[in-house]
Amino acid sequence: MTNSFAGRTILITGAGRNIGAHLVSHFVEHGAFVIAATKSTPIHISERVAQVDVDLAEIGAGARLISDALAIRPTIDFVINNAARQDVALLSHEEPERIADLFQVNVASIAEILSTIAKGGTGIESVVNITSIEALRPRPGHAIYGATKAALDALTRSAAVELAPHCRVNGLRLGLIESPGIAEAWPEGVGSWGAHAPLKRMGRPEEISEGVEYLLSATWATGSILDLDGGIGAVAPW
Repeated sequence: MTNSFAGRTILITGAGRNIGAHLVSHFVEHGAFVIAATKSTPIHISERVAQVDVDLAEIGAGARLISDALAIRPTIDFVINNAARQDVALLSHEEPERIADLFQVNVASIAEILSTIAKGGTGIESVVNITSIEALRPRPGHAIYGATKAALDALTRSAAVELAPHCRVNGLRLGLIESPGIAEAWPEGVGSWGAHAPLKRMGRPEEISEGVEYLLSATWATGSILDLDGGIGAVAPW
């Protein structure tokens, strides 16, 4: 399957850290040209990587990103919408501006990208939206983040219908993923995950890349959302 990315162009948002950075490396290793979109994190530029600076919290930034990417490469084959804000706050401490920012980055900017694709002329044939099990599994302090991911799930399915048959749109619903310092920064969350997830560990970035690779290449899948969560979605909530 990986040979299908040789010579193809992939736009990846949130490309500067963690999952996004691993996605960039993964697809470059498999022969793709990657347009790496990031707000501020420097990307290692090579003959197969180009960086685009974008702040998806700005209204219209998603549409501008597609335009900027097409200025680099006249045809884009795939888009991976990985960028997201994941601020944590109880509802009693939420502020209107923060709520609006989370929805802009996590939902509205992706809607702008999908709307631009729907207008035609991009050549994009497959989109993967990175979503979260928190769309289905609420956790105190994560209400707004979870709401944005539930909205993204709905957007993914609706866009799949509207953009067919020329462009496929699928989602990857993730559980807790390993990242530097996460166990120290969030010991209660990591401990709870290990106690409840059937596979007893967090996901690894390379496993996310494999899931994205599958969805980009699955030519008879659209409107699908694949759970990649160590089995946590199968655990009874009582």
